[in-house]
Amino acid sequence: MPKRPKNPSARRYRYRIGYEGEYYLVKKFVDKRRPGYYAVRTPGSGTGKMLKPDVLAVDNGEFYAIEVKSTTGHAVYLPPDQVRRLVEFTELFQLRCPSCNHLFKPTPVIAVRFLNKGWVFTKVNDVNERILVRSDADRR
Repeated sequence: MPKRPKNPSARRYRYRIGYEGEYYLVKKFVDKRRPGYYAVRTPGSGTGKMLKPDVLAVDNGEFYAIEVKSTTGHAVYLPPDQVRRLVEFTELFQLRCPSCNHLFKPTPVIAVRFLNKGWVFTKVNDVNERILVRSDADRR
């Protein structure tokens, strides 16, 4: 984790925390070093007009488009527009198997890294929903 600055709300510090969250999530997949487990970062996600998630991952053969958030707080709120962009990406980014003609599209997932508490993963079910993700400690 980067050194805590005098002003923790500084843009540069927040970007660094976000980058490290994405990096550590990708590392969790890559470090397994087994077929069916891998991930890549898509730098610049959330910027510009192009739809793209923070991470594309395969977990035990399951395909995911992941929006990553990192926080020192107890909860993260994702606005409907950000959720809509993630779901829209998963509708457009599809793969077709040349052998069986089966269509694969990624499952939209929100991954929140609660610093010093761990990760919480939430599948997105509805494009119109607002998502509030709480740390596991705060769910009890």
